[in-house]
Amino acid sequence: MDKKNIVIVGYPKSGTTWLSRLVSELVSCPLQGDWGFESLNAPYKEGLQRVSNYNVFKSHHTFNEVEKASELPIYKIIYIIRDPRDVVVSGINFFKFYPKFIANNYLFKKFSFIKKVSSKFVSEKEKKQQMIQAVLSGNKSISQWFVQSWKTHYEEYLNKDILFISYENLVKFPEKESLKIMNYLTVEVSKKHIQNSISNQSLLHRKKTAIHIKDEFQKKIIRKGTFGDWENEFSDDEKCIFKKNLTSPFYNF
Repeated sequence: MDKKNIVIVGYPKSGTTWLSRLVSELVSCPLQGDWGFESLNAPYKEGLQRVSNYNVFKSHHTFNEVEKASELPIYKIIYIIRDPRDVVVSGINFFKFYPKFIANNYLFKKFSFIKKVSSKFVSEKEKKQQMIQAVLSGNKSISQWFVQSWKTHYEEYLNKDILFISYENLVKFPEKESLKIMNYLTVEVSKKHIQNSISNQSLLHRKKTAIHIKDEFQKKIIRKGTFGDWENEFSDDEKCIFKKNLTSPFYNF
């Protein structure tokens, strides 16, 4: 029997890894890593010993790419949406940034030591500017997944048979959002199972696990797990830029 492949999609730094782990725990199935890169040993693969008719995969693909990215069939897509201003703040603390004037230089691309040295000379202000550009217009110099703006990435998934989960609601009301997920997947589990899954994938539990196994990557991707940091990080001008550029009936920022 073919596995039912659940693909968790989100713009980078939107909580995609967290939701992928939570869904795989809720459904009691393996998290098989990155959609379209199934053979790679992704650091967030887990639960591979679970026996299930389901698999969960993580993805940042655009809507036009997601079905073509893998030969496996997609059963359901769940899209996690996060306030793009917090995406900026989270990205500043996660990605490596390089001076704009050398980012496309041939020698920069060829020699890794130039990358390593040059990244130390990028100010916090420049990092923020590059992340704002990525979210509002796209910026592949930071990551290949910033091929689109946040707005375009999200809006292409609208009006499809897809469940949308708000990062902020998942933080505030994890049990309610988890129940919404299970109803969408038509999988029945007990309230106790949902509560245990939420606890196992909580920030506190994951941090303790990362410290215990001395996993630096895991520590990096579970930095804070909060929202609203942008209010203290953004200038008035930056707040106005987002308000001007992200006006839509589908969200209100």
